[in-house]
Amino acid sequence: MAKRQKRVFILGGGAALGAHHVGALKLLEEQGIVPDAIIGSSIGVVNACCYGSGGVAQLESAWKDFSSLPRIFSPSLRHNPLLGVSLFSMDRLSSAVEQYIDFDKLYRSRLELEFVLLNLSRGRGEMHGKRDCADWRELRTISRAGYAIPLLFPPIQFRGDWYVDGGFAWNIPLDRAIDLGATEIYLLAPIASQLPYRSRFRTFAGFAQRFLDVMWRTIGNAGYLYARMEGGRFHGVPVTVVEPGEQWSGFGPFAVFNAYPRKNRNLMAAGYRDAKRALAVRRRAETSGRGARRRGERAAETPAAVGESLPDAGKAVSLHETEG
Repeated sequence: MAKRQKRVFILGGGAALGAHHVGALKLLEEQGIVPDAIIGSSIGVVNACCYGSGGVAQLESAWKDFSSLPRIFSPSLRHNPLLGVSLFSMDRLSSAVEQYIDFDKLYRSRLELEFVLLNLSRGRGEMHGKRDCADWRELRTISRAGYAIPLLFPPIQFRGDWYVDGGFAWNIPLDRAIDLGATEIYLLAPIASQLPYRSRFRTFAGFAQRFLDVMWRTIGNAGYLYARMEGGRFHGVPVTVVEPGEQWSGFGPFAVFNAYPRKNRNLMAAGYRDAKRALAVRRRAETSGRGARRRGERAAETPAAVGESLPDAGKAVSLHETEG
């Protein structure tokens, strides 16, 4: 029996760079490529929930006028380093995000959802999804945990354990996509894996910045940078990677967390272009692969055809084997 086709999208974390997902999802949707399951990490959790609530149109509405800093830097009498365990309250950010998410609709939909979380109580990364939730309220709880950036925001309690954003633990979980039965994987990674070349470092600040850039790029993409891929396949499953170019690479605290309308629009446009490019590369590879297989099949058939035309071919082979 043929295996049921299943497209799994992985929406990696990247904070304000998450607008890149929107353009990529738009291009894929235009090409008739839609997910059966989404694995979200950090901002990928938010985007997965918005997408599941109303598709690309909902995501575009959420991002087009969004400014993050006023919602992130939200002082609180309860949530602060003196009386609590975080710098800020998450309430203002959650209120802004959740006006674009219909958790009841999301919970009842056929779209599979899984989130990467860091369980602080048990000290490990975990996957939690719709199937683990008793109702839409629990789905809302684990989604909040998915973008509760540690230190900035307090941890979220779910069934007795405390959770935060799992992006630093397991940002691009290719293995989990295989566990879900993926026959195609689309990896939308908003953190660029390529950095501009640097031949020298003139100052300590420049050296430190380069180190942070490399660590950001490595942690953000470790799940696939070091995956054993063969011919664009992971465990035999084709993987299409959509990521931004070098112009969006590097780490700066304000740049990473600072989303604003013009930047969001530029990232969405970049995501659309990058997805178009990634699909073109994949299709060329598939065409080339099919051509190579056909040439191989013809080459394999040629000796047999020649052998049939030689009356003593069988004898010649037999003598050769005897001599061996």
